[in-house]
This record gives sequence, C-alpha cells and structure tokens, in this order.
Amino acid sequence: MDVDICQTARSIDSRARRRALTVLLAASFVFTSLRGLAQTADSTARGSASSLNEVIVTSKQETDPTEITAATKELVQVPGSLGDPLSAVFSLPGVVYAGGDNGVPAVRGSGPADNLYRVDSLPVPYVFHAFDISGSVFNDNILRSFNLYAAGYGPEYANVTGGVFDIALRDPKHQPLTATVDLSLLRSGVFLESAITENSAAYLSARVSNLTLFVKKGSSSEDTVVEQPPKDNDYQFRYVWNVTGNQKITLSANGATDSLGVNFEQGAQITAEYPDLAGDARSDMRYNNQTLAWDFTAPSGPGSRSRVAVGHSTSDNNESYGDGYFYDESLTRDSGIVQFDFPLNPFHTIHLTAEVVRNEHGADYDEALYICNEFDPTCNDTRRGFVVADRCLTETESTFALSDTWRLGRALIFDVGGQFHENSYTGERFANPRTALTWSVTQHSAVVLKAGRYNRFPDLDTILPEIGNPHLRSSRADHFSAGFRQELEDGWSWNAEGYYKKLWDLPLALSASEPDASLLYGNDVSGRAYGLDLLIDKKPTGPWYGWIAASVGKSTRTDDRTGAVSNYYLDTPFIFNAVANYQLRPRMSIGARVTVRSGQADTPIVGVEENTDFPGHVQPVFGEPYSTRLPTYARLDARIKWDFRTHFPSSLTLDVINILKRHNVDFRQLDYTSSKVGEPPILKQYDGFGVLPVLSYRITF
Repeated sequence: MDVDICQTARSIDSRARRRALTVLLAASFVFTSLRGLAQTADSTARGSASSLNEVIVTSKQETDPTEITAATKELVQVPGSLGDPLSAVFSLPGVVYAGGDNGVPAVRGSGPADNLYRVDSLPVPYVFHAFDISGSVFNDNILRSFNLYAAGYGPEYANVTGGVFDIALRDPKHQPLTATVDLSLLRSGVFLESAITENSAAYLSARVSNLTLFVKKGSSSEDTVVEQPPKDNDYQFRYVWNVTGNQKITLSANGATDSLGVNFEQGAQITAEYPDLAGDARSDMRYNNQTLAWDFTAPSGPGSRSRVAVGHSTSDNNESYGDGYFYDESLTRDSGIVQFDFPLNPFHTIHLTAEVVRNEHGADYDEALYICNEFDPTCNDTRRGFVVADRCLTETESTFALSDTWRLGRALIFDVGGQFHENSYTGERFANPRTALTWSVTQHSAVVLKAGRYNRFPDLDTILPEIGNPHLRSSRADHFSAGFRQELEDGWSWNAEGYYKKLWDLPLALSASEPDASLLYGNDVSGRAYGLDLLIDKKPTGPWYGWIAASVGKSTRTDDRTGAVSNYYLDTPFIFNAVANYQLRPRMSIGARVTVRSGQADTPIVGVEENTDFPGHVQPVFGEPYSTRLPTYARLDARIKWDFRTHFPSSLTLDVINILKRHNVDFRQLDYTSSKVGEPPILKQYDGFGVLPVLSYRITF
C-alpha cells in the first residue's frame, strides 16, 4: 500500500505541535508566577547560566550589548583566519577540519553533522560558506560573542551530540549614520549602522565574494571546465527597539548564497571513478532567516532575565549532474524559544528553557543510489541502481529543560538539571540528565566535573523512503569530562580537561549481502572518543597576547553486527596550535599561527579490480578501514595590520596562509585513468593550500 508520508507526518506533527504549545504556555505560567520572587532576590544570588557548559573561549562579561567581547576580538585577529572569528575556531583545542585543509569543524571525535549552530539562541541552517576559503556567513562587524561548548554542555542545548557553536550578534549602536567598506582579494562588503529614533537603531551588512576575479568561466583543471565560477554572498540586518531601560525588541534577518557550475569531461579522474557525473554539474545553496525576540531584565535582583524569540528560515541545496540526474533538498523551519533565569534565594538560581522547532524537509531526486556513510570507505561499490521520488517529511522537536545552580558555600557550585526532548517523526522521547560540579580550590583555581546524555535526529538521507530507513532511531551519546583551570599573574591562565564520549545507535550502511539489506540503514554502529585538551592563554595585558592549544585523543567506531572496530575517519591523535599577536608600534601589529596535527586517517588501497557497474572502468580494493595515516600536517600563517589615523579611520591587513609553502596532503585516491586490473595500484595525491596572500582594506565614513 502506498502511504503518503507528507500527510502521515503532518498528522503526527499536529499532535506534537499541540504538546509543544502546551510546554511553552506552561513555561510562561511558571515564569509569571515566580518573576516577582526573582526580582526581589538577593543580589548575591547571581548564578551562571552557562556554568554547566565548557566555554573554551572565556572573558569577563562585558555589559555593553553593542560591543564585541574581548575574547571574540582576539579570535578576529587570529592570523590566517582572514578576520573571521568562526574560522579561527580551528586554532582551539579539540577542533579539526572535516577533511584535510578545508571543510567544516569536527569537535572531539564527533562528526561535523553532530554539531549544533545557534545564533541568538535559535538554530540556523548553516554558518560556513560552501567554499572553504570564504569562511563564515557573518560579518565580524556584527559579532558580539562566540562560544564553543565541546562537551558536557547544559540542558538548554537539544538535538546535538557533538559540539555547540553559540553565536550572539551585537546590538546596533545609537549613533549617526556610519558606513564601513571592506575590500579584499577574496571578498568585498559594506556595513551601515545608524540610530533610527531616540530609542532604536539598526545595521545592515552585505558582502559578496571576489572569487570570480580569479576563477574565470572556461578555466579548467584535470579535465574539469568551469561553467559558472564559484560565488557566494551574505547579508545581515538587525533592528533593536529599547522599549524601556530593561526591555528591548529585536528584529533580525540574515541569509547566504553559494553556487558553482562545472563540466566533467569524459576520461577525467572524477568521471573515471563515477561515470554518472560526466557532463554539466551544478551546485546551489541558499538560506534566509528571520527572527523576532523580546528580552527582559529585571530592574532589581541581578541575574533575573527572560527571553522569548521566534524564527523562520528557509534553505535549499540543489545539485544536478550528468544525464539529467539531480538531488534537491529543502528545509522550512519555524522555531520558538522561551528562556528564564531567576534567582530564588542566595543559594539557588533556576534556569528554564522551552523550545519548539518545526522542520519541513523536502527532497526531490533522480539519481544513482549508493548505500554508504562516513564509516564506510568503499562507497563506490555500494551502488543499488537508481531512485526517483519527490518526498516530504515534517517533524517537530519539543524541548523542555530545567536546571538549578546550587551554591554550596563559597567553594562549591552544583549544577543539576535535565532535559525532556521529543521528536514527532521518530516518535522518540528522551529524558537527558545533565550535571556539573565546580569546586573552587583557591580564589584563582577550580576543578570542574561534568556529565550528560544527548541525542540527535538522523541525517535526512538516511531516513527518507527509497534512499533510507524511515524507522531509523536517533543517535545517542554520553559525555563525561574532568578539568582543572587556574588564573595566574599578568593575564596568564591555563585549563586542562580530559573527556570521554560514548556513542551508540549511529547509522550503519547495510551491505547487499545482509538479510535485511532492503532496510538500507540500521542503528548498528557504536563508538568511543576520549582525550585530553590543554589551553595555555595569555590575555592582552601588555603589547602581546596569544595562546597554546594542544590535544591528544582517540576516536573509534564499532560495527555492532560484526564487532569490527576501526578508527573514525576524523580520528586525530595529536593537535597543536600556537597563536601570538604583538603590537609592534602604536598603529602596527604583527601575528603568527603555527598548526601541527596528525595526518588524516586513511584507508590503504591494496589492489585494483573491475567496476562491475561500469565495464571498462576500474575501482580500488581497500585494506582495513582508516588503518593508515597521511603525512603530518603543518602550517604557518602570518598577519600584519596597519591602522591609519586619518579623517576616516582605516586599516590595511595582509594575511599570508601557509607562508612556508608546505605541501600538506589532503587525500589520496586511486588514479582511475592509469590503474589497470592485475597491476599494482597507481595513486594520486592532492595537496591543500599553497602560499595564499590576502590583502584587505577597511575604511569607515
């Protein structure tokens, strides 16, 4: 019987929305009942809403919401990040690129899809442009703070098992109209900021890449011809109305677009591997997001605050290739969140979060079906014919989180809480306990212990009918960590933390020989990740600042059906980063970043065999998955910045990426055009960035 999945999902979804609405109303009732008590609480009861969380980037709390925090300002200046604090995350402990010299971040042995990205408390479709050098979709002019929570974060974060990237945008300044123009080899943009009325202000940012200046239509490499040069753009708008001294309403909008078109010629390396790709290929990504928020801070009783926010976003990812094949994915998301923090007395501060996220996924596809995932290096021999379908999947996630910051004297802070999370499509309900204990050994040092349970909705391409298993369960994780931090004199501090992650119910791509191969995927992969992160930090108390970040760790995955254990494809046993910036002259600063890490895990190619799906083509015979490594990765980036004192403030920045021109290996693969069956395999090696100088100029009118 053919079941209309959209209609079924919407029926399930309507019941979940009613329950979610009940949660939000109940939360509002609780807040209304307790707000009066919170406003009269003793000022010494100020609690830390993030004390359950591991904040790798820390700074003293700035009170001005229109200014960037000191810690984020340091990230903006990281050499090689091109002024993008989100790209600078790769210089922090436990963070690696999800693939060689480029890609999105992976945190502490988890995958990039396991991360959660939130902007002003609401989830966003994506924060990094598709083209690696372009960085994030946010102008550094609008960032207030950026925090990475690597593990053991609090119950307010849902639908995540990896790292949390929590981004807060600053409020516009109440000032006359100013314009900031950015010009660089990679990107140009304009930023406008002004007061609107006596109690309101706004800013607008628009940026566009200059990649089309360097990659022209018709240019080619390895029999791949550029038909549409790569381009990306992004925009951000924010309007804030300060209703009273302790209430404000914020309207925000942002979006981004990335596109590229190429032609894969017959006989090229990529078409020899995947003959279906021969011909024109195009990729287009875009998203648009709007949010409306109300913030309230109690006029008395410091620490009491509330936030209500709603958001709407749409995103599309369209790919076409070969002889009319395509995969179009869309997402329409409506979200709402209510957050309350209020001190009950000098010993207890309550934190409450109620969140509803409704996702309507669409997938229209006509393509070859490959059943594989990140744990399987042999994707090119898992072909199962072709699939054609137009599907819709609607699911609602409801979250209710409650925690208590309990002060046990002057030395102990005990955070205890939990999260109830429900998903309408899978029908799963989760009760996730989370807790943390902070013991202040001395006035400047503390021991922190954390533990929590987490879950994440399956990836869309593993649960859609025809290409996935609609009955797949959510993946799960337990996080445990123990750390010690200490503040020293003259701005020095250090922080060491050991962690352990237990993962289960991860998706397994079922081989055609399995008795239940028709399911395509099963929840039959588990894993472990453990290690130690060290951060030695020097704040800018003098002419220089910087940090050293070192990580050792291990990440494995287990096929629960066979018991086979292999390294995770992003397993990186050792990571070392050193960042330093020095104020050489009053208007001139220099800096450098050194990165050294273990080479990426690799699967050896031990032979060559015929590709049975495409006679006349070959495919590799693989050895043990991810049992070898590429050479050690090392890179030195440098930056020099000049500030000019003229009628219009301006600056000139030169970033040089990989200044030593080291040939770091991104990946190796079979040379499909030269290798022959019965002969030793011939391998091709692909390197990352060469030397890349980027000159940027900024002027403010």
